[in-house]
Amino acid sequence: MLKRTLRTTLRPISSCVRLIFNLLTFDWLFAHRLEKSQLRATVDRPRSSFRIMSNRMTITGWAINDSNKEPAPVRTKLLGQTFTATRSRQKKSSLPTDMHDVDERNLRFSISLKIPLGVRKLSVEAQDSHQQWIVIRNFFILVIPKVRFRGGSWARRLSYGKFVKQKNKALNHVIFSEKQRHAALMIEKPTFSIIIVADQSQREILKTLASIQEQLYQPHEVFLSGDDRSPIQGHTLEATKLRWLQLNNLKEITGSHCIFIEAGDRLHAHALYEFASAMNAEPGRDIIYADEDTIDERGLFSNPFFKPDWSPDYLEVFNYMEFPCCYRTKLVIPGYQNHCLYDLALRSTEQSERVYHIPKVLGHRHNYSQKTADQTKKNVSGSKALQARLSRTGRKGVVSSHKTHRGCFFISPQLTREPLLSIVIPTAGKTRKVQGKDIDLLPNLVSQIFELSSYRNKEVIVVDSGSLSNEQTQTLQNYHCKIVSDREQQTSIARKINIGARESHGEYVLILNDDIEVLTRDWLERMLWHFEKPNVGVVGCRLVYPEGTIQHVGVVFVAGHPEHVRRRKAGDEGGYFFSSCAPRNYMAVTGACMMTPRNVFIDAGGYDEEFPFDYNDVSYCLTLYKKGLRTVCDNGIALMHLESASRASETANLGSNRFEELWAAEVVTDPCYNNQFLNLSKPAFIFEKKK
Repeated sequence: MLKRTLRTTLRPISSCVRLIFNLLTFDWLFAHRLEKSQLRATVDRPRSSFRIMSNRMTITGWAINDSNKEPAPVRTKLLGQTFTATRSRQKKSSLPTDMHDVDERNLRFSISLKIPLGVRKLSVEAQDSHQQWIVIRNFFILVIPKVRFRGGSWARRLSYGKFVKQKNKALNHVIFSEKQRHAALMIEKPTFSIIIVADQSQREILKTLASIQEQLYQPHEVFLSGDDRSPIQGHTLEATKLRWLQLNNLKEITGSHCIFIEAGDRLHAHALYEFASAMNAEPGRDIIYADEDTIDERGLFSNPFFKPDWSPDYLEVFNYMEFPCCYRTKLVIPGYQNHCLYDLALRSTEQSERVYHIPKVLGHRHNYSQKTADQTKKNVSGSKALQARLSRTGRKGVVSSHKTHRGCFFISPQLTREPLLSIVIPTAGKTRKVQGKDIDLLPNLVSQIFELSSYRNKEVIVVDSGSLSNEQTQTLQNYHCKIVSDREQQTSIARKINIGARESHGEYVLILNDDIEVLTRDWLERMLWHFEKPNVGVVGCRLVYPEGTIQHVGVVFVAGHPEHVRRRKAGDEGGYFFSSCAPRNYMAVTGACMMTPRNVFIDAGGYDEEFPFDYNDVSYCLTLYKKGLRTVCDNGIALMHLESASRASETANLGSNRFEELWAAEVVTDPCYNNQFLNLSKPAFIFEKKK
C-alpha cells in the first residue's frame, strides 16, 4: 500500500523532472544525433509551443539525407498515431546558405492533421541514412474550441457589452484550465514587469491591481510610479512584487518585458498569457500590442478599438498601440524619456520593427472624468515626441494637434529636397457632366496641376489613343506637356501607364486619372515627403466624390477581394479611430492617384498588362508588398474624383479570375485591416451610439 502511494505521488514529479531535462538537453542531443546520422532538417511552422483556434493544423519544414542529398522521410506522432508527410518543391531562396549545394527537389514536407482539444504533445521525426527515426522537434500545442454565438445570420445582434459578456461566459470555463497547463509547458518563460502610472486616486489604482492579481500568467514584479506614495490598502499582491519606482531610474526593472498601465485601466485576465504565448510562437518579437475597449463604473464594456497590424505611418500621427503594449526591457530603459508613452513607442520602433499584433481585446480603459484633462497634456507631450522623431530621422515638418479630430496629430511637411516628379495621365479625352456642368476633364486637370499646386519641379506626360481634339492639344502645349500616343487598337489603361512611365525622366512617377480635381494645394509635397522614410513603395491619398462623400481612403481585402473602405461615408468625419483623416498603411491604394519611385516601377515590370482596366493598380501594390515595400494612404490629402458615386464601372470584374489566380492565397487575411469587426458586412454586435 505504501509502495503504491509513493509511486502515485512521485510519478508526476518524475515526469516534470524528465520533461525539464529533455527540454534543457534537447538542442545538444539533437545536434549530436544529426552529426552521426547525416541528416539535415528543420521545422518552419510551428516554431515553438503555440495555440490554435481549431483542431486542424499544418506542420511544414524541410529535411534531407546528407549522404545522398535525397529528401528524408518525415512523420509526426500524436497520441500513439503516426502521420506521414507529403512532399513539395522547396525554393532555394528559402533554404539556409549551406543548403544551396542541393538541387531544387521535393525537400519541403507538409503534414496536415486534426488534434483533439486541450494541451497535446507533438513529435516530428525524420529518417536518417541508417533507417533510424530521429526526433527533430518536440512541442506542445493548446487547441481551443471556436465558440459560435447566436445570431450568426446577423438576425439578432447583441450590443458590444452583451456580446463580450456572452463570449466570456462561453469561453472561460472551457479553456482556463487548459491555458494554465499550456503556460506551465511553455519553452520560453518571459518575466513581465508592470509599471502603473499612479497619478489617479487609490480607488483607480486598486482596480488596476485587481486585474493584475487575476492574471492567468502571473507577473514578475509590479511597480507604482507617482508623486503620492501613500500605502495602498485593500490589495492582496505580495509585498515583494509591489514596489515604488522613479520613472527616471528604470534600471530597477528586472523583468524581461515591460507593460505600462495608467491607473484605472485594466488588463484582461488572459493578457499576460497571450503575450507569453505570442513570444513562444515566434521568439524574437520585441514589441507586442493588442486591441482594447472601454469599461465603465458598472463594469460594462463599450467602444472597442480593433487595431491593424504593425502600421508605422499610422503610429506617426496616432499612438494606436499605446495600451495594452508589451516592450522588451532593453528597448524601454533607453527609450522611455520625458515620461511619455508616445515617445517610448516612437523610439522603440526606431530600434526594432519586430512588432506583433494580437487581434484580441486584452486591455480595458477606464473612462474616468480626468481623462479629458489628461488628453490635453498628452497632446502637448505627444507633439514634442513626434517633433523629436522627425529630427532623429532627418526629416523636416511642423507637428500640431489635428484641428478637428482630437487625439490625432497633423504634420505640415517640409521637403529636404525637390526631385523631378513625372505625372503620367492616361486619357481618352472625354468630357463629363458633373452636378449639371459639362467638364472637359483633361484640360481641367492639367490647369489645376500647374495653377493650383504649389510644387514646381514636375513634368506632365499625357498618353492618349489619338483622340485629343485640337483645343485639348493646344491647352497641353501651352503648359508644355508631353503628349505620347498609344496606337494599339485594343484599349488598355495599364499599357498607357507603362508607356508614360518609360517616357518619363522624373525620380518619381505619379499615376493620375484625368477625372481628378485638386483640393489640397501642397498635395504633391505631402506625397513626396513620405518617400523620405525608408521602405515606402507607394503613396496614395483620400478621394471624395463631388457631393463630398468618400470614394477612397485605402483598399482593403475582404474574403480575398479588394474593396474600398468607408465608401460613401461623410467626407468630413474622422472615421474609425481617424481612419478617414490620418495616414495609414494598407496593402494597396487605388491607381486613380498613386505615386511611386520610377526605378521601383520599372524594376517591377510596371503594371501587369494582363489587367488592362481593373486590378492592375492593386496587383502592382501587392507586388511591392511582397518585396517588403510599404503602401501609405495619406488621408490628410484630399482630391476630388469626378466619377459618379452611383456609376457602375464599364469594365468591372474583367480581371477578377486572373486576380484570384495570382493573389488569392496572399490576401486571404489583410494585416492592415482587423477582420474581428472591420469587414464590409455586418459585425457580430451593434455599436452603441455615442452620447
